[in-house]
Amino acid sequence: MPHQRDHRLPLTPDWEYTATIESDGHLTLESTGRQAQQGLPNISSITWMLEVCYRASSRWKLPAVTIHQDGIALFTQYLEPNEAGRRLINLTGISSLEDIRLDLSRLRFETQARLLGYKQPDLDSGPILIIAPHPDDAELAAFGLYAQHPDNTWIVTLTPGERLKKLDKQYWPNMDESLEEASRRKGFIRTWNSATTPLLAGVPAQQLVMLGYFNDTLAALYAAPDVPQPSHSAGDVTPDTFRQWNHLALPSDGQATNTGRCLQQDLSALLDQIKPTTVITPHPELDPHADHITATEHLLAAMQESDHSPETMLLYANHLKSTRGFPRGPAHAAAGVWPTQLATSRLGEWRLMSTRLDLETQKQKALALHSMHDLGGKPGLERRWKRQLMRWLSGVPPHQWKEYSGHDYFQTHVKAHEVFCSIKLK
Repeated sequence: MPHQRDHRLPLTPDWEYTATIESDGHLTLESTGRQAQQGLPNISSITWMLEVCYRASSRWKLPAVTIHQDGIALFTQYLEPNEAGRRLINLTGISSLEDIRLDLSRLRFETQARLLGYKQPDLDSGPILIIAPHPDDAELAAFGLYAQHPDNTWIVTLTPGERLKKLDKQYWPNMDESLEEASRRKGFIRTWNSATTPLLAGVPAQQLVMLGYFNDTLAALYAAPDVPQPSHSAGDVTPDTFRQWNHLALPSDGQATNTGRCLQQDLSALLDQIKPTTVITPHPELDPHADHITATEHLLAAMQESDHSPETMLLYANHLKSTRGFPRGPAHAAAGVWPTQLATSRLGEWRLMSTRLDLETQKQKALALHSMHDLGGKPGLERRWKRQLMRWLSGVPPHQWKEYSGHDYFQTHVKAHEVFCSIKLK
């Protein structure tokens, strides 16, 4: 018997249809009052989610739904095996509300469903500011989005990700003989990644800013903003150590200490100078990583100090508590919505925003992730064996698992969509 678990989020759609899933998989739609009152802009510019009740038919094999339109397969979304309940199927990328068909594998849907539409924020209305707690967070969450708006995008990386727990974990064995030296080199390399990888998408180097505050200290900096925190492993360094490729001056340059006060002053100054209409940052209620949670808390504090107020906040979750392998399925599959149960939010009403990535952009994203040194390396034998076993049990044909690199992110985050929670700030 599948485990019953509904996914719930505090969502407010802009358009809503009652949907019937016919026996042949076609969707039949009936508009509701909300849709009739507001009308529809360009269909392809809307984030579409189909709320369904599903039941998996296998304990191990991944349930799959392939979206077809006009007889053409657009993408496939994978769900949890051995589960049943409410889910959102990402239909973003459809060109109309006509001739949509669902091809189901190892699952069944109830006949009645809801099609939910969410208005996309206007990302061309002004600068986009992406907050990355560590090098690679911006790429994992939003490479496809910023590749579509390179001239408009600024990326601010808060830490160099320098923390190294063991000397034998350094990128090149035996290069450095002390943990401190190896940690500084790791921070140097990852900062270089932050300063160069977005160039692959055409983001100007002048719009890439590395703040250099220390890895795994952001929570302590937020709790006690005036108390300096040392690096966990890099020894006697300062944030200035990791700012050598910045083109933009920061208020704390030359005298930066690893304090929350300095961090928030730098962020406030960047808000005043960049004047973003959209900020993209980790979701503090979904992403459990302490640096990710408090990266957004620092940003919110800086927004209180700044003279500038963005219009929209887009929130991402690169980590999920007690969940591996999400979004599910091989690279290039559709990306679903976070598997969680959250009835209310201190952030108010949520909307969803999903960007559709064409195949070439997905491949470019894989290249961008490959340029990030921290996502390199080869997993151990036990990890490789478990991965092969899970893939075999999944029922997905082996050739669909693209071996772009050994890290799980090359399957989970090289997807046909990127998904964000959208919050209106004003």
